[in-house]
Amino acid sequence: MLKSIILTIILMYSVLPISGQTRLTTDFKDYTFEVFPLGDIKRLDIRAKHAQINLLNWDKDSISVETSIEIISTKPNISKEMLEEVYVKKVRYGNTLQVKTTFIKEFNRTIPYKISYNIFYPKKLALRIDNEHGDVNIGEVEGGVDANIGYCNLNIKNINQINDSIPNQLKIIHCKGKINHLGTANLNISNSNIDIIKGKYISAITEYSLLNFNTIYHYQGESMVDNLEINKLDSIKLKSDNSIIKLHYFSTKGFFECKNGSLNIQDSDAYFSELVVNNNQTLTEIHLNSASSYSINGEVINGSFTHPKSENIQIIKDLENVSISGEVGNDASSKTKVIIFNRNESIEFK
Repeated sequence: MLKSIILTIILMYSVLPISGQTRLTTDFKDYTFEVFPLGDIKRLDIRAKHAQINLLNWDKDSISVETSIEIISTKPNISKEMLEEVYVKKVRYGNTLQVKTTFIKEFNRTIPYKISYNIFYPKKLALRIDNEHGDVNIGEVEGGVDANIGYCNLNIKNINQINDSIPNQLKIIHCKGKINHLGTANLNISNSNIDIIKGKYISAITEYSLLNFNTIYHYQGESMVDNLEINKLDSIKLKSDNSIIKLHYFSTKGFFECKNGSLNIQDSDAYFSELVVNNNQTLTEIHLNSASSYSINGEVINGSFTHPKSENIQIIKDLENVSISGEVGNDASSKTKVIIFNRNESIEFK
């Protein structure tokens, strides 16, 4: 009996140090919550670094800032040290409220940690945001967005400019995301997978990305090694290199200057204004509205030209060159133009 009691006591004491060393990560958490009166604040400046960010809207004349820093470790001493090496500063200057993650200069920890921002703000504010290695969710913004976001999942509800807003500029690298609505904006996208459901005037430089745009009014872009698919737009001006371009429908104007890739235009409005294709080493397929009437002119060098209504087109072959000139359709008064220059690859109208 006595031996059993002694053995039980020994086991209890042998377990206690282990349980003390395996405390839950929530033991090592720094949490803050503050509400800032709006006053003359017109801009919210987020400098997060490695944070999970939720930027949500409310109708109050204030900004609610909730932050937490959590150290994911079973070592209390190291966790306590790390909490003293990283912190969140909230500073108000001029018409700006800045929320910033700050690390000590010598910070070089390999132990995992988690930083979270939950911020409620009026949508009329301008937004400046820097963040990498943490998911970003943004509600509605009417004051304009200047963002530099990388290595994350990105979800944006609505960026729509109003009077006196800052220009919308988004730099996105190594992200997967969705933008439900984007007004006039400049985009720089690299190594990402991005869906834009609706946009207005989009100017973009893109590379090594998978891009899917549903409905856009005007798109102007430079593309390198992308897979770009656009469902519907009014007009487009695009230069590409080694990209796969698919446009389902345009209604007014199209200008393409593509190199070393493919271009597929699947449909157009019957009364589009102009289509210009100036491609090199780019397999090109074009299907225009069958009710369209247009003049067609151009040249194909070292490639073939195919058109379903070739009987209405004068096609002159001279060695490796094919010159094209003619009128397609029944409306002789139409001012619609199609201009084609294809080099080192065939072009086919369907």
